[in-house]
Amino acid sequence: MIDLLDRLLAPLARLMVARGVQFPELSERLKAHYVDAARQMSDGKSTDSRLSVLTGLQRRDIARLRALPAPEPRTHHLARLLALWQTEPEYAGQDLPKNGDAPSFEALAHMVRKDIHPRTMLDALAAVGAVSVDTETQHVRLLQASYQPLQGSEDQLAYLTENLGDHFDAATDNVLGQTPPHFERAVDYTALTDEQVKQLKAIHDTAQMALLKELSARAAEMKKAARSLPADQVRSRFRAGGYFYSQQDKSR
Repeated sequence: MIDLLDRLLAPLARLMVARGVQFPELSERLKAHYVDAARQMSDGKSTDSRLSVLTGLQRRDIARLRALPAPEPRTHHLARLLALWQTEPEYAGQDLPKNGDAPSFEALAHMVRKDIHPRTMLDALAAVGAVSVDTETQHVRLLQASYQPLQGSEDQLAYLTENLGDHFDAATDNVLGQTPPHFERAVDYTALTDEQVKQLKAIHDTAQMALLKELSARAAEMKKAARSLPADQVRSRFRAGGYFYSQQDKSR
């Protein structure tokens, strides 16, 4: 089986080398995930000895890794800010005064994070072209429906890991026989021209964006309707996405 994983490991290695992550760092992180996976699959009998058998790691490594604190979850505050700007009734995607009481950009930023200055969020969004500021009126205009981080930034890397992580989880659940299975489909063709691929990509991108906008609008409405429900009834989340990958066949 291990040779089948080369298709997954090759782009991971390329990303790690490009970002300056050396192999010992990755290896240590992977050990921790091996232990966590074995613990989840051990039916409550997760002794150090059992985890050692399941992972191939030594018991002293198991004990050390189990004692490590869980990593802090990342929050994507800029993406949430743009989402609230478009879905909250008092904001509704309209131009906002930069400062002042709601509805204003300052008030919206404080809804998302109180520990980050609104000007810092505004500068970050302006840097990626998501907003613009009228220097005369000091109003902020929304230019993009979603936050698209700068190329190579930590935010872009975080988005990559969240996106691929959910996709990989869905595919892994399907391989392990989860019922019902997650929806996961792809179309794959070879021996096409560059122009043909370009046309197909345009069709895909237009249809995919329309679907994502519809899902986002419906989910926002549902979330508002669920605000009055008990906390134990609103614990589910979802991520739906799409990708289009193409390359030239170097063997031809």
